[in-house]
Amino acid sequence: MIVETVLNLIVYVILWIVSLFPTIPRMNLDFLNGVIRVLSLIDMFVSLRVVSVCLLVLFAVLNIRLIWSVIMWVVRKLPFMQ
Repeated sequence: MIVETVLNLIVYVILWIVSLFPTIPRMNLDFLNGVIRVLSLIDMFVSLRVVSVCLLVLFAVLNIRLIWSVIMWVVRKLPFMQ
């Protein structure tokens, strides 16, 4: 009984603290229906998994110089590699 009362008190304090935060207004997300419809149309012709993998590979190829420079920077920071 005492444990339950203490836990209820803790819950009420936590709920009071949470109630102090401002409420987030509801947003109208109807525009996402069009995006989902377009993606489903694309998915009928080409698999979206294949498209996403192709985009990741394209991103990596276009940024290979940056990726290589970051790798070399990390290697140079290792004390035994100098």
